[in-house]
Amino acid sequence: MVWNATTSVVRKKQNLSLSEIFTEQQYISNGIVINEGDCIFDVGANIGLFSLFVSRLQKNLKIYAFEPIESIFEVLQENVHLHSLHNIFLFNYGLSSENNPEKLFTFYPNMAGNSTTKPLEKLEQRDAMNAVLSQEKVEYFFQSDQVKGELRTLSSVINELDIKSIDLLKIDVEGEEYEVLKGIEEKDWSKIKQVFAEVHDREGRLEQIQTLLTNHGFDITIEKNNLLPPTTNNLNLYAVRN
Repeated sequence: MVWNATTSVVRKKQNLSLSEIFTEQQYISNGIVINEGDCIFDVGANIGLFSLFVSRLQKNLKIYAFEPIESIFEVLQENVHLHSLHNIFLFNYGLSSENNPEKLFTFYPNMAGNSTTKPLEKLEQRDAMNAVLSQEKVEYFFQSDQVKGELRTLSSVINELDIKSIDLLKIDVEGEEYEVLKGIEEKDWSKIKQVFAEVHDREGRLEQIQTLLTNHGFDITIEKNNLLPPTTNNLNLYAVRN
């Protein structure tokens, strides 16, 4: 790191993720419950903070964590190894609406958690950072590489792993959340009991997700993330079978 201000922003982002998951426990709010022996899918696992958190909530959990970008996946592996978590199963691919062995991702090395297949959605975030940082510092964060990663549908994974029930489907995939849900075949919807998703509400995406989940028997709660600026379009969606 070169700039003190830049270092401060990185720390704030790291602290934000820790606060969301560990302190505020935002991902298990509004009726979402974890019970002993549950099966949890962590889609968009990144470096594994949610998997690490939830692994301590109950005994005998089975946690399946998915991360498509190789360099992030290596950190995820190391974190799980360091904490000796034998109940977390790791997969170096993401989930979406189709099987694609070579999907192109925009990878931000200095802001890895924001890596995405939808780079245009980062323009709003870039504008917000322009308001508080110099152009040079913003350019530092938005340096990017194009990397390939694999995507599969959720139903193909359910079939391959012979999953009988998913007690919590957690989705945090930087704009790809609707595509993850579209990768569920009709026969598999009844296996999913609860959903948490961070929704980037652009171009009617929130309404699409609400309609899809409501049609499959879920009660839905929407909340603004109180740790983010009020102008952000990121929302927390909680869906529980009624």
